[in-house]
Amino acid sequence: MAEKVRCEICDRTFKDIEGLAQHNTAKHSSSSREVKTSVNAKKVRNWAIFVVILGLIIGGIYLIVSSTVSGINYCKIAPVIDTNIGGHTNVKLHVHSNLRIVIDGKEQFIPANIGVSPGIMRPLHTHEPDNKIHIEGLCPREFTIGEFFQVWGKRFDSECIFDKCTDSGGLRMIVNGKENKEFDKYVMRDEDKIVIEFVSVKVNLGNGTS
Repeated sequence: MAEKVRCEICDRTFKDIEGLAQHNTAKHSSSSREVKTSVNAKKVRNWAIFVVILGLIIGGIYLIVSSTVSGINYCKIAPVIDTNIGGHTNVKLHVHSNLRIVIDGKEQFIPANIGVSPGIMRPLHTHEPDNKIHIEGLCPREFTIGEFFQVWGKRFDSECIFDKCTDSGGLRMIVNGKENKEFDKYVMRDEDKIVIEFVSVKVNLGNGTS
């Protein structure tokens, strides 16, 4: 009985040399190896393409989500004087506060179209000279009365209203019938009734008060 022979490449055994030769021709010829190599390379390439496409999809989703979140977050903190809501469509906030300014007993005129110009509408604006502040936003957020004065281009804080300051008189703010010490930091609410009053020292003296 002939001694069995073993394939040095795959370690299979055959009963004779002829069987081994046929095996080598079928399994370990250069063409067979090239086919296997080509198949393996194709598999690797397909996996690489799949991984790249998957990475692009995940990256795209991340960019869309992050940009949306960033846009929402920026909307909530964007400077009011740099924000243009464009108009009344697509706003997520639309309320009103009423503002009166009284200096030495005389009510001051609050003009129409503060914060409104061709192609521009600030979140805080007026439409008519009716003391109504329109508070609108592309996202829900809070606005202070100080920001309205920024849009108006006038001064208001704990020391001054316009050019009238506490070194020459008394300043106070009344919100819904109660004195409020927040001044320009006060966050306006829907249907607020806000009164800013300034009385000069000379007016007090003229009235016989100190």
